[in-house]
Amino acid sequence: MKQIIIGILIFSFASCKGQTNDFDTLVAKLKERLEYDDYKVTLPMIHKGEDFNVILSETSLDFKEREIVLDNPSKDNSFPLSFSVVFNENIVSLFEPGTFVCYKLSDFSRNEKLEKALNTKRFDYHWLIDNKLYGLSNGKYWFLDSDGHWKKSEQKLPFDKKPKLYENNEYLAYCDCNGEWGGTVYFYNRTNENIYFTEATCANSIIETDKGYKVLSHLGHGMGSAELKLISDPSKLSNLKGFDTKTKNINALGYSDKSGHSKSVFDFYWVQIFSSFNWNGKTIYMVNWQDRTFLAEIKKKDITIVDPLFNSDLYTHDPITTQYDNGVILMNLDFWGLGREREVSMIVIKDKEITKLDWNSKH
Repeated sequence: MKQIIIGILIFSFASCKGQTNDFDTLVAKLKERLEYDDYKVTLPMIHKGEDFNVILSETSLDFKEREIVLDNPSKDNSFPLSFSVVFNENIVSLFEPGTFVCYKLSDFSRNEKLEKALNTKRFDYHWLIDNKLYGLSNGKYWFLDSDGHWKKSEQKLPFDKKPKLYENNEYLAYCDCNGEWGGTVYFYNRTNENIYFTEATCANSIIETDKGYKVLSHLGHGMGSAELKLISDPSKLSNLKGFDTKTKNINALGYSDKSGHSKSVFDFYWVQIFSSFNWNGKTIYMVNWQDRTFLAEIKKKDITIVDPLFNSDLYTHDPITTQYDNGVILMNLDFWGLGREREVSMIVIKDKEITKLDWNSKH
């Protein structure tokens, strides 16, 4: 059994340290990029612009951070066939030739017992839906029953080979991305099987609120952009029925939504926002700006840095964030230059710890 390489790098923040202790490295890097000509960074205001402001919080979120490299035991490909999921306190990943690899959330050690139970069939893709593990095999959907056996699914799934973006009792949400030509977010109604859609370039996370669904999107084209849309009722978006989706069009289908139902909460340029999730009653965003990636709160046009994360230039193209019922948050990160559309890394947030997991080598 190949061993996990643990403890590459561990960051630990003492409680209630001020910004000079928590944010020194991040501020120094930002100053290198920003202090030119007559521009001067004056804390806590780092940047004041027409589109958005960047402000430094007094303290960080006090997360413990570490990075781990996971060995892929498959010799066929370095990166998974589909985005990993959290199932029964395990990270479950699928590699060529269609076999599962499992790691325990408790210590990120291999769970070979679970692997043996799952690998009685070969799969092309997998998801977690209603806390059950689903897989696509030879064009048919299967699920793992309570006895640990694969059964053919009677439930219709809309994904094909796309990751699930969000789910509740009413909808399954997913997305696609055409890069600079736009992206589309889809809401599949689980009762009537209608699919409603709108433009989202390109969706990476959904948070449900009492006002509706907040869909976060970002795009790296040009100098980057990020948008948050509020969709109060997906059934008021355009219905996919009646649209000829087979017609080749360089622009994303989402632009065909003429309902006008979705409302923009913010629409920023020159910044990317890779993720959104709930944490202790607040919405936290993972922001990429000036070659740094950090955690922030956003209110109107103010982006307030609340944690320096790994003090790095961590980057991804089309990530997905899932917040599980047990409180675990999983971010699936791809990177075009390494794995194209495949997952090359994950970020797991559990309790007060953030762990970055890389496949095969640190990147």
